[in-house]
Amino acid sequence: MTPVDSPSPRSEGVTSPEVTMNSAGLREITEPHYVLATGCNLTTAQKAEVDALVKKVRPVIPFYITAMNKTSMSGSLVICKDYAAKYLPHEEQFITLCHPHKSNIWVDNLKVITDGSCMLSVGWSCFVLHNELRESDICLFEVSKNDGEVTMVVHSLEGGHHLQGKEPESQNKCSYPVKVEVTEEEESDKEHAESSYYYSRYAYDLTGEEQEEIFRSALIQQGNPVYVAVLQENHVSSRNNLLTFPREFAAKHLAERSHDILLLRPNRREKWCVRYYYHSMMRIQGFSYRSWTKFVSDNGLQEGHVCVFELMKGVCEATMMV
Repeated sequence: MTPVDSPSPRSEGVTSPEVTMNSAGLREITEPHYVLATGCNLTTAQKAEVDALVKKVRPVIPFYITAMNKTSMSGSLVICKDYAAKYLPHEEQFITLCHPHKSNIWVDNLKVITDGSCMLSVGWSCFVLHNELRESDICLFEVSKNDGEVTMVVHSLEGGHHLQGKEPESQNKCSYPVKVEVTEEEESDKEHAESSYYYSRYAYDLTGEEQEEIFRSALIQQGNPVYVAVLQENHVSSRNNLLTFPREFAAKHLAERSHDILLLRPNRREKWCVRYYYHSMMRIQGFSYRSWTKFVSDNGLQEGHVCVFELMKGVCEATMMV
């Protein structure tokens, strides 16, 4: 173990192998219990907390320990290549983030960088906000694998600055730009330039308080395009259903062809592959038929429900968090 008072000169994470005595009285080195990210130095008290957690959890895969900084607070967290190469998938995939004391789950996209390291990106900022993480907090990632699915339970060491029960500042602000561009029966000519938020006509009628409540629970990642729709009967019917997207939203953010879009739900492990239909001559673009009907049925969607479709940026295939 590198002494905590002396930063490690290594460029990658610092491991903590154990030297033990086997039954024959010979020394042997066992798998480390945790790996420290570069520049993450634990105090004596923090190390005691980590050791206690290791003893309690007895992780099969070593913990990955890092300190929150401005980069990881802003929406991306890099996991060093030595740890990623040994314990994480070698290709991009969706993983599940959990909190040890909460039932919620967060779906994130684990990206593999060219140098071999991995990065949490899409859902990480939502996890940070929901769990009130702060700069300099120490996070321990408990990694587990099951049939190719990766789950990370994120433990955080308590700090005096970490105020329990206080709502994150970013959630208290009501600043939701509106851009209305809707199709056919929901046509409107009201526009607000420089916005990535698009509303159906019925969603445009939502009050400021209703919008604030919706977006506080949705926690949209900054920069992701968003379409807000109040579901109507033709959106959720079992036959001849059609949920259209605004023409400008589709032109700016979606491919001009019919293709599949992966739909995810917060706190759900399931994924839905829904067909997105594009017809330039009829000026129709949206979800329809069996795959959309299944999503509606599986999630109990009804007329009058408000759906927020968040198009995820930085992923290989078209993906929306609903």
